[in-house]
Amino acid sequence: MKNIINFRYVQNLANSLNRCACIIQFRDLHNQGKSELHIYNVPPPSKKYDLIGPPDKKSNLRPVVFHVPQKETALQCRYRLMRKETHDWNQAFWANHNERFFKEKEDFVRRKLDDKQQTVDSAEARLSADELSEFYKAFLDKNYPLHANYNRSESYYSTGNRLFG
Repeated sequence: MKNIINFRYVQNLANSLNRCACIIQFRDLHNQGKSELHIYNVPPPSKKYDLIGPPDKKSNLRPVVFHVPQKETALQCRYRLMRKETHDWNQAFWANHNERFFKEKEDFVRRKLDDKQQTVDSAEARLSADELSEFYKAFLDKNYPLHANYNRSESYYSTGNRLFG
């Protein structure tokens, strides 16, 4: 009876935490007469593969849990850590970029609708594709140096050089 109650409790907990992208591992240890409950914010590392999750809401990049081999050499460790560093750097760049993009787009839409004397909440308060294209061009022109630096960045391209240097 106790195991059934614990299992139902774990199922309810799993359903509520599933929305938070947590992994719950419940093991019933029959031979020892007790149970273990493990809650992970990220999945445990795979024994063979990198684990890739659903896209992040802010950056649109997929989070990665990198595979750590059992007998990892120093060079493999450096390579894995540099991959993680690069992934974290990309994650931060695109989260910041997307946050600025949506804020500026919202401000642009609000200004355009104010010019048309429409409220943002009204049903006809939509901008045409041509009107939005003005914003997209202005945003890309303004952020061109940032994107060019991103493409040339040492953290992005020279991982291989630093690995062997």
